[in-house]
Amino acid sequence: MKHVSPATRRAILWVLAVVPLALVLGSVVYNATALPGCVSCHDEVNFVAGTEASAHTEVTCASCHVGTTVADRLAFGMRESFHMALPLIGGEGRDWSAVPDARCLACHEKVEQQVVSANGLRISHTDCAVESECSDCHSTTAHGDATSWVRVYDMETCLECHVSKASTECNLCHEGRLPANRVKSGVFAITHGPEWEKTHGMGAATTCTACHTAANCEKCHGAGLPHAVGFVKKHAEVATSTTARCQTCHEPAFCSDCHGLEMPHPTTFTRNHAEPAETNANLCKRCHAEPDCSGCHETHVHPGGAIGTLGSGGGQ
Repeated sequence: MKHVSPATRRAILWVLAVVPLALVLGSVVYNATALPGCVSCHDEVNFVAGTEASAHTEVTCASCHVGTTVADRLAFGMRESFHMALPLIGGEGRDWSAVPDARCLACHEKVEQQVVSANGLRISHTDCAVESECSDCHSTTAHGDATSWVRVYDMETCLECHVSKASTECNLCHEGRLPANRVKSGVFAITHGPEWEKTHGMGAATTCTACHTAANCEKCHGAGLPHAVGFVKKHAEVATSTTARCQTCHEPAFCSDCHGLEMPHPTTFTRNHAEPAETNANLCKRCHAEPDCSGCHETHVHPGGAIGTLGSGGGQ
């Protein structure tokens, strides 16, 4: 074998280094400028059918998934080259397929300027979607049933705000829909479904008050339900009621983990309460006022009460 000169070896190394780099750069530039069809990969039957049945069937993929700036196009080209064409190198990234709000508002800018009515609902996005992204409620808009991570609006989410800050009047948001039909989607479809007695606890208890009165819940749960906003601050009054049935939903640890003591207090607690009271009196003060202690202790030390004893002594 003939000896290979240093110059030849350097040339070979340059070729081995430059050719792959040129291929990668070419792929990135091509994908960034030509924007090849997405259906070459997204050709599953259910995906195609879901997209064609959606309201955005006439919208091009690039309109939502690819930005218009040079940086956006180059980023798309790199993603398609490294993630799609060479997935082992590029890895996975759900965020890459996310659609920023700006691209939605490019066509739907009026949703921020007026109350929108659709599908039997009215909504003011400037009030109700301040900290949300469009896809938080409208994830199925483009690909319908083929959407892998479904996020849609539901009444329980709306009530988180309406119960405490806004009106719970049904006609404020609903139009042309019977009450029975308003609980057939989202979380309410489960909590109000045919097995509601077993599943209604899966919802947020703080939203029950929008439709249900205490009488509806107390029949089974006892006093204190449904829990209203701010219930934690006054729950001691209900928890000590003879009609309370906290244990039907809460394990003992639910109370003791917060209070630092076994809650509700067992029947033997009074006999042995001196030790925890001396160790950490602040725990007691979370629920008990000073008269709770003095009213009992002074009666035992001074039969008839300390004040009554001192009063009779002073009159002699």
